[in-house]
This record gives sequence, structure tokens and C-alpha cells, in this order.
Amino acid sequence: MRFKRFCSLGVAAAIGMSILAGTAAAKETTAGLTFDFNQNDGGFTPIFSDYPNEQGVEEFYELRSGHEEVPIAEAGKGLFLSGNNHSDDLFMGYYKDLSGLVPETEYHFTVRFQLATNVENDMIGIGGAPGESVFVKCGVASKEPENSLDSLNHFCLNIDKGSQSTSGSDMIVVGNLAKEEINRPGEYEFNEIETKVIARTDEAGTAYLVIGTDSGFEGVTSYYLDDISVSWADTATVSITRGDAVKMLFDHAHRWDEAVGPPTFTDVAWDAPYAEAVAWAEQNGYLGDYGNGFFGPEDMMSVEQAMVMIYRLFGSPKVTDAGVLDSYKDASQISPWARDAVAFSITNKLLVPDGKILPQSPISVKALRYAIGQIGMAD
Repeated sequence: MRFKRFCSLGVAAAIGMSILAGTAAAKETTAGLTFDFNQNDGGFTPIFSDYPNEQGVEEFYELRSGHEEVPIAEAGKGLFLSGNNHSDDLFMGYYKDLSGLVPETEYHFTVRFQLATNVENDMIGIGGAPGESVFVKCGVASKEPENSLDSLNHFCLNIDKGSQSTSGSDMIVVGNLAKEEINRPGEYEFNEIETKVIARTDEAGTAYLVIGTDSGFEGVTSYYLDDISVSWADTATVSITRGDAVKMLFDHAHRWDEAVGPPTFTDVAWDAPYAEAVAWAEQNGYLGDYGNGFFGPEDMMSVEQAMVMIYRLFGSPKVTDAGVLDSYKDASQISPWARDAVAFSITNKLLVPDGKILPQSPISVKALRYAIGQIGMAD
């Protein structure tokens, strides 16, 4: 079983880049890098935060990190972290610079890693459970993670990681420290984690991969990270699934006080990361099924489907400038049920075609993020 969370976007294209040359623990792939840590630490830097700036505090909090043997047969070495959470909010993790990308460009990153933990589920602990209250977070930030001092003289990060169970703009919750499967009670076992996020590179073409834990358990937490892989693609080249497209709109437009029931589609699992969003879109009539009870959450979202979804969010207003479609040679390819939506989207600059509308083609992550970002600006 794997934890998966949005942005868990469907990737239809990826680019390959050669970065971090000379790092022995890094193996180039067609779309990024993998790190097995058997030779060295791969250039990952440990970082601890959310604890007071006091003399001897590192010893009191028992903060430890290192490139060590993972206590699992044939696992080799990994990145070790340990700390005693006296502050009830200790963050500890590793980060790695990803350089050589296009400067100031939005990328879609896919991150996979293994986390070795010896914590069983449903255990009782001070402040929270030692498994379920230690939240695993992952993200890609546009600036190098650093500590600064807040008004209480506590170390805090300069990136937005959220707080414990809450995600931030730079890191999202992807799981917790409890074992996914218990095959060897009391011993370390691997949890496999995958997530997909969107981040922008800085002016030098660098972004920073960050993986760690944000703890609500007031005790000692120890774990290992291993087999980290990261791949990336310009969001203009990445398509998005119907499930994740609806999730993107939901995250932007859902009101916190709006009750959402379960989805009724037979192919949408209740625990899917986009399940609540699909149910929300269904109950509001923003997007329907294929007429057979199937939503097709893993199918690619087309341009016209995306525009219909957003158009219905606006209440399907009357279109007075349908002639705007006449400027495009492929306008005849728009499905009859989508013509008003596409015309509305072009008129209100939610969709900015480059010569062609390409209504039946998959919409890119970049184009959908742009369209959703215009909500509130359209007439």
C-alpha cells in the first residue's frame, strides 16, 4: 500500500535532464535522479526546526542525523534522523538542491521514497500517537530551507511546511510514521511513499527537494529515508487526469462550510485523494460521468471538459459572443455541449489559444492552473 496525495497529477510527458553530476549516490534516469545512498549521502543536508534557541538544546532534544545502515536486511545505507520532541512541534528532515533546470519555470515534480519505521499503529503516546501523530511531509521549494528565529526565540523554517497535520504551500502531508504493514513487530519496515507537487525554480534554475516529519508526539522519533527518486517536467508539457483536475478546482473554489457527501461513481474509490473533490463536482453539477456510471478519474482531462467544468462553476451564464469561436480553424471540433463553455472561456481569457483551441486534446497542468487562477476575474 502506498500513500498518494495531490498534487498526484497524471503525467503524460516528462523531460530528462542531467543534474548533480559527480554525485556517486545519484543515478541519472530519463526524467530525473534516484539516490540509493549506498555509497554516500547524495549531498542531502539535514535540517531541524521548531525548537527553542537555548544553550545545549541540541543535546536536550537528542537531535541526530547521519548516513547510516538501515536496520533492514539487505537495505544498505540510508539517511537517519532522530529527535526528542520536547516542543510538541519538532520538524526534522533532509533537503537537496535540484540545479540545472530552466530559471523561473514552473515544474511538475514526482517524488518517491522509502521510509523505514519501527512504530506500530494505534499506539498511545504523550501529546499524540508515536505513529499517527508524526506526520510525513514532502515538497519542493523555490528557496533553500533555512532556519531563522521567531518572536519567541524559536527556530523556524523560511519555507511553508504547514503545521503538523496541516500541509503548507511548500510541503504537503503524505503519510505518517505508523507502519503500513506489520510483518515484523518491533522491527524496522519500509513504508513506500509517492507524491506529485508543483513548484517554481528560482532565478538560477534551482529548486529544493525537502522530505521530513512534523511531530505532535512528545517523545523520541527515529527513522530512515532510502531510495529517493525525483523526476520533473515543465507544467506546460504535463497533462492532468480528470480526478486531479477536479481536485485542483476543488482546492481553489470549495467553501470550507460546504458539506460534501460521498461520490456515487463506481470507479471512484472512497479513499482516493480526489474522492471528496469528485463528489463535490458531482453534487454541484460541475462535471458528470460518461453516462454509464463511470467518471474516469484516471482519464486525461480534455481542454473542452476543463472549460465546461469551470463554466458551470460560474453558473453557465448566457453566452453573447459565440462568434469568438469563428477565429479558430478547429472550432468545428468542439463538442456541441461544450461550445458555450469554450466561447465563454476565451472571451473571459480563461483560455488563451495559440492559434488553435485543440478542444479534444488533454489540457496541460499549466493551462488549467492558469484558467482556475482567473476565477474571480471573469465577468
